[in-house]
Amino acid sequence: MTITPSRIFLDTNIYIIGAADPHSYESRLLEWVGFVEKKIDSVEVVVSEELFAQILRVAKRLQNKDWGGELLGRIWQNLNIYYVLLELNEFSRVEALGVIPREDVGVYLTAKIGKAECFISANHKLISALVKQTGEFECLTPEEFVKQYVG
Repeated sequence: MTITPSRIFLDTNIYIIGAADPHSYESRLLEWVGFVEKKIDSVEVVVSEELFAQILRVAKRLQNKDWGGELLGRIWQNLNIYYVLLELNEFSRVEALGVIPREDVGVYLTAKIGKAECFISANHKLISALVKQTGEFECLTPEEFVKQYVG
């Protein structure tokens, strides 16, 4: 029997794709964590201001700023969130290592500082970098996570 992680990190693309495409693995994952309808016993989802800024930026580019606000509202209201604060000096330190692509340092740090057990992203480049270089948490695509833990 596979033990489901109790704390996960969902990359920006999970929220955007999941909200935009109801037939996607990302959407199934969001439904499972309670994004659509609050669930009492849901897994903890690690978030940060950096993640919220990315969601707002991408949502505004794809639809409009109101859509981004709606996504953040659902996260705050429905998810069992674990909020972390990121320190500026950590960004510089991780960037200097050159292991994680620069644009992904904030999401990586959110997952790391939030002690996520699983990092879920549709960004295969980021996942492979995390798995190969850090090994700090299980890294899966939405499809892999749904097939392994959601069913």
